[in-house]
Amino acid sequence: MSNRTFHFPVLFWRPAEEFDCVVAPPFALTRRKWGTSVFDLATLASRHRLHLPYQLMDVLLSHCNLELSVEAEELSQALEYINSLFLGAYLADASPSLAPFATSHSINDYSGINSRDSGSLRKDLPPDLQIGPSSDDIALEAWPVQLSLHCRTLPNALGITVNQFKLAGEKAKQWMALEARQPALNVVRDAALAAPLLPSLDQSLLHLWCALEALFPEVNSEVSFRLALHLAQLIGPPDEREAVFQRARKEYKIRSKVAHGSRRGIVQGDWERAWQLLLDAGNAIVDRGDLPAEDDLLSELLRSEGGQMFANKAIESTR
Repeated sequence: MSNRTFHFPVLFWRPAEEFDCVVAPPFALTRRKWGTSVFDLATLASRHRLHLPYQLMDVLLSHCNLELSVEAEELSQALEYINSLFLGAYLADASPSLAPFATSHSINDYSGINSRDSGSLRKDLPPDLQIGPSSDDIALEAWPVQLSLHCRTLPNALGITVNQFKLAGEKAKQWMALEARQPALNVVRDAALAAPLLPSLDQSLLHLWCALEALFPEVNSEVSFRLALHLAQLIGPPDEREAVFQRARKEYKIRSKVAHGSRRGIVQGDWERAWQLLLDAGNAIVDRGDLPAEDDLLSELLRSEGGQMFANKAIESTR
C-alpha cells in the first residue's frame, strides 16, 4: 500500500518566525495562507466527503494558524504519528495543542474552493488564490480526531520556531522507537495528549500523576518517597537530584490531597508543575534511550558518586 499525505489543522500554535513550511520527515508544518469561508466549508459538505459538521469545522478553524501533515499508509497510522509528534513538541517546550480533524488535502488547497467552483466568482479572489483546485480537481475527505472545544494552553509557549519543530520531529521518532520496545510508555503519550483537554484542573492533574506513577509499576508502598527517589535518579543530573526529589515529593502531596478529597480547586501553577514533571521524565527517558526498571534506578543511584549520601539524606527527610 502506497503512502498518502494526511493534513491536520493545529489549534492555538502560531509561527514564532517567518517560514512557509518546515519539513522533519515524515512530518511537515505549514503556515496557513488563507482564510476559509463558511461557504468553502459548505461546498465541501455538499460536494465532498465530510465525516463531521462543516459548521463545527468553521468554529475550530478560527483558532488555526498552522497545519501539520504526515505521510502514512492509512489514517490510523497517521494518527499514531501525529500523536507522537504532539508529545515530541511538548518535550521541545511547545504549549499543549490539538488537531480537531484530519483532511485528505491541505487547508491552503480547499480555502477559496467555493469561489473557484464558480466561473463568475473566481475572478474576485486574490490572484494566488484563483489558481487553487476546484471541486472538479480534488475529492476531499475529512475525519474527526480531537473534537474538543477546550485545551489548557501555555500562553508563553504558543510560538513555534523552525528548530523547535525539527527537534519535536526527532523526539517523536525517538519516542515511537521507545514505545515499540516498551509499550507501557504509551501511557505518557496518552496522558500528555488527554490531560490538557480535561476542563477540570483537579482531574487533569490526577491524569498526569497516573502517568508518572505508571512509570514505576512496582512501587506500591512508601509511594511518595519511592516515586520521588526514582524520579530524582531518572531525571538527574547528580547535582540536581535532591532538588528533583524535594520537588516531586511536594507535588505528590498536592496530588494526594486532590485524590483524597481534602483539596479542591487547584490553581494553574499547580497543574503546570505536574505537567513539567511529566515532561522532564519524558525527556530523561528519551535521552537515556530507555526507561530503567525501579531496581536498576536504585542500583544506579547507589553506585553513583554521592548516591549513598543522597539516599541517606532523602531517608532522613521523611522522618
